[in-house]
Amino acid sequence: MTSALARSFENGADAYEAFRPPYPPALFDDIARIAGHPWSARILDVGAGTGRATVELARRGARVDAVEPSNDMIAVLTRRLQHEGVASRVTVRKATFEDVAPNGTYESVVAAQSFHWTDPETRWSRLASLLGSDGHAFLFWNAWSLDPAHHDLDAVTAVYGEKAPDLPPDLPRDLVSRMWADGEIDAHPDVHLADRRSYAWDHEMSAAGYLRLLGTISSYAITDQSVRDELFSALAPTLGDTVRLNGTTLLLVVGAT
Repeated sequence: MTSALARSFENGADAYEAFRPPYPPALFDDIARIAGHPWSARILDVGAGTGRATVELARRGARVDAVEPSNDMIAVLTRRLQHEGVASRVTVRKATFEDVAPNGTYESVVAAQSFHWTDPETRWSRLASLLGSDGHAFLFWNAWSLDPAHHDLDAVTAVYGEKAPDLPPDLPRDLVSRMWADGEIDAHPDVHLADRRSYAWDHEMSAAGYLRLLGTISSYAITDQSVRDELFSALAPTLGDTVRLNGTTLLLVVGAT
């Protein structure tokens, strides 16, 4: 991770863990099924963060090698592994995806909300080199928007236009029909798209919690504090006491060719 956006994750791990919406359990059930649970080899977890995927996989019996470049994230991840009683199943290493030796020893690689931070020049060839001939990578992302049945989206849009026009409001839009990774996979000779799935979910939280959630997003985190404060102060009465989100998790299952 080299960009200012990526460096925003060097701090704020406690807020990330507390306020980011969880992944749906069905996602991990599908990963286990496709990977051939019970797993016969260790799984590589790329950009493990606070362990949102790591813990769920370890609970399902997987042995995980977690790599994460942020000390702050690693501290929360380590604490969670101990609390959940799965620390013995997980090794944690301070590293990036690019630091992992490409030796073809992993039957499964997972990347939860992280693969877009890898080096675009080498990520697909490196991924293929890490996977065995029958291995799969499971790349997934959460996307969400404010529920239009519960929130006045025109009012929200107006607040952004006045206070922070460069930041994206959480408006309903098609986030999973096709994304950047599809085109890169299609164009790369070393990988192929084996499966593509999406999972719809809803999430409810306090308005204060939602504003903390926005603060964990990289584009918000690098925005000047005074701009964020003005935006959040103006958003709070518009949102009401409770925020309802409509979410989708996109899963791409990638194999080596």
